[in-house]
This record gives sequence, C-alpha cells and structure tokens, in this order.
Amino acid sequence: MVAIPNLRGPLRVQYFQEASLAAETGKDWQETFRKGLERSRLAVTEDTGANLLRVGLAETPTEVVLSAGVRINDREEVRFVTMARATFAIPKATVSPIRVDQQLVYQSGDWILDAAYLVDGPEKNMMILVNSPGGLAVLRIGSGGEIKQAVSLGAAGAHAERANDGELQFEGSEVSVDFAGRACHFAWTASQDVSCRAGKVMRRGTALLKPACGPGAWKLIADGTDWFSPEFLQVVPDGNAGKASAALLSDFPGPILSVNASGERGPDGALVVTRNLRTGNYEVYKITLACGN
Repeated sequence: MVAIPNLRGPLRVQYFQEASLAAETGKDWQETFRKGLERSRLAVTEDTGANLLRVGLAETPTEVVLSAGVRINDREEVRFVTMARATFAIPKATVSPIRVDQQLVYQSGDWILDAAYLVDGPEKNMMILVNSPGGLAVLRIGSGGEIKQAVSLGAAGAHAERANDGELQFEGSEVSVDFAGRACHFAWTASQDVSCRAGKVMRRGTALLKPACGPGAWKLIADGTDWFSPEFLQVVPDGNAGKASAALLSDFPGPILSVNASGERGPDGALVVTRNLRTGNYEVYKITLACGN
C-alpha cells in the first residue's frame, strides 16, 4: 500500500471482510497487515480514542481488493490495492493510490430532494430539485452557485410525500422528475410546458465512480435510513455482491438523502445531498475519486 502522508500512530484498526471471502482467503492477511504497520513504526492500539484505520477486503469476479481509509487533518485518505484472485498475496499486490475528494457546491435552507448534473453545451451546470414554501421546483444552478433558471412543478400537480422520493434525470434536451407514483417532464427551452402523469416507477440507478488511475469502477452506497444521525458514504468494487467489506470513505454532517451520478461526462463524479444537522441547511457535495497522494 502506498504510504498515506502524515499518517501517525497509534492507530485503532477495524477490519471488514465478507464471510464468503473469509472462507476462501482466511484471516491471515489481517495479521500480515498489522505486522506491516509495525514495520512502518505505526503502533496499533485498542484505545477507542485513537485514530481509526478502516481496512476492508472485497472481491470482484476476477480480483481481490484491499482498501484502507483514515482521516488525516479533516480529509479522508483512501488507498486501494488490487490483486488477481488466483494469486492472492499482499506482498505482490499492484498499488492504485486513490483519494476521495469531497467538495461542497451548493447549500440552501429549502428542502433539497435530489441534485444531478446538467451538461448544457460547454458549460456543466447542476439541477436541484427543491421543495420550498412555494412548492416543488427544479432549479438550474450555474458553476458559481447562482440560480440561472427555475421551473415550478406545482401547476402540474406534482408534490413530494417524503424527503427521499424525488429523482432527477437529464436525457438529451429533456428533464424528468420521478416520484414514487408520478413523473414530470419538461425542456429548459420550453420550461412552462411541464407535463406530469401517474404510475411511473422510480428508476434510481447505481452511482459509479471510475478514477483514471484505478481498475474498474466503484459503487457508492448510502443507507439513508436514519435521518437524525451523521452518515458515512461507502464504496465497494462494482460487481461485489455485499457491503460487509466496504470501506467507509467520507463522513457527512447529517443523513445522506440522495446519491446521483446521472448526466456526468464519464463516471468520475457524483452529487450527494445531505442535511446538515448542525445548521439545518440542505447541502450538495461533489464526490470524486482522485489519483495520487
């Protein structure tokens, strides 16, 4: 594993490994990893106040993936190591230095249900689905965070019943807003012509990130079940069947309400909506997997 800058002990190590993978690989790798830390003069402790190093072992159909994540100076540092399943041996692993970048790009006191990229010519804007005192609306947000256009959905009879039942998609020149039992469509050039119909099933897909330096794609997972606690964003290799070996990548100041990667130029970024439990504001973060230290 490539060294993480400014990593110092003592460290409290937490391991993640699926039972099916443990049956195949055993747990000797955990002891090997611990000895590697000691050789690097990084002390390991059980003290709950020590900095937490999260280490996970996951699998794809062809590879075994070792991940390690730790918070250094208010930034989450993550490294991935991949190796062929047939030659699983940590000392021979191929290293892919990857870090998670988390950037706050928009915040509002209005209830944000979803956010998505809007590729409009050379400029990449965002769409924000909000439920404000004036009703449901889709906002087009410029690169500087300014509101460039607003489309009200109230006149078409759209309304939100729950905080997580709205989904934005951008296909060609048309925007679609899907709800649990309703769907609305419009084009920005004819934003007054909003049409809604009943019976649409939500089609939220998997948010995938693919760094230029790393193998394969990585799947972002957020439970979104507890709206009153801060939440971690998790990552698993695409094709991995479970979450038990996922690395915890980034923490947020509240629950994660949506993860959306639709409309991005290439699967290298996603937008995450959360509610900041300290300020009460709704916030949108851009998440990318960057290469290098």
